[in-house]
Amino acid sequence: MKKVFNLLLLCLIPISACVKNIEPEIEDSTVDCTVVEAYYTDHVATILSSKCTGCHSGPTPAFGLDISTYSLVKTNLSKILDRVNRNSGDAELMPQGGPKLSVANLDTLYSFSKMECDE
Repeated sequence: MKKVFNLLLLCLIPISACVKNIEPEIEDSTVDCTVVEAYYTDHVATILSSKCTGCHSGPTPAFGLDISTYSLVKTNLSKILDRVNRNSGDAELMPQGGPKLSVANLDTLYSFSKMECDE
């Protein structure tokens, strides 16, 4: 009986060692850039073209801030968010001379700012 117990014990040791060597699966959280770019085209560019790019594009954009393309918007997004989130009456609130962006538009820009992809 002792021999059977020892044999059983010897058989279980390799099995338990194998279980401990299993690495947990790591979920890939990268997003395909085409998804982010499509969101930009469908949602963000629409807001910016109606409220911002009239002044912030072309050969001499206002304050040297050109936001006429996806890559320029991604590069300058923190500046854009800073200006559009200022309080009404603030001289640096954008769009200048117009009403503050709607909550829905601000949410769209904020959502875009959180999107990341592997380029």
